[in-house]
Amino acid sequence: MYKVILIFFILIQSIFSKEILISGAASLKEYLEKNINEYKKINPDLNISLNLGGSGTLKRQLEQGGNVDIIFLANREYMIDLKENNYIYNEDVILENSLALIKNKKSTLDKNIILAIGDPKYVPAGQYSIEVLNSLPLKDYSLVYGKDVRSVLSYVELGEADYGIVYLTDTKILKNSEVIQVFSKTLHKPIEYSIGISKDSKNKKEAEDFINFLKGKDWND
Repeated sequence: MYKVILIFFILIQSIFSKEILISGAASLKEYLEKNINEYKKINPDLNISLNLGGSGTLKRQLEQGGNVDIIFLANREYMIDLKENNYIYNEDVILENSLALIKNKKSTLDKNIILAIGDPKYVPAGQYSIEVLNSLPLKDYSLVYGKDVRSVLSYVELGEADYGIVYLTDTKILKNSEVIQVFSKTLHKPIEYSIGISKDSKNKKEAEDFINFLKGKDWND
């Protein structure tokens, strides 16, 4: 009898519970995880799953029919393109960022310098990084590309690259590296994080409520 009641309870819970999937830029990992945990305190019946990666990759996934409710990218131009092509309802900028040059603490200058940036074909941080290369204090270096900005950070942290260009907010989790320079925002396009709801979302109301919860919350809120 107990098993029957338990199964019935699980079935009822699954019927009434909702789930939304968020595709978010890799640099949003801590921001989203923190706010999801806060949101679940006031809405415990909503399950929220994260799909993190490079913004260009996430954009292509949605265009190719990926099952997602909310998309949150580090390049507003990507989001405007998705809106104009009817993949999302709207797009709202709710966060901004800056670029920073980081260096592995054990790196020396008596060798070929390796500089890691995001792959500019798919990663907005890489696109912004290309814009600031002429402002680097480095002269001779070899470039390596990461699949997203967190891969760049990992290369430098592990000593696989001497330097890297990441978002300023990413530098909060550095352990083996240090910030060498924060680039002036006049050197690159505005780094704007835009969020929107997929036209294929079956949980539009829940997605809207979560986005409204995020609005006004800065990186440190």
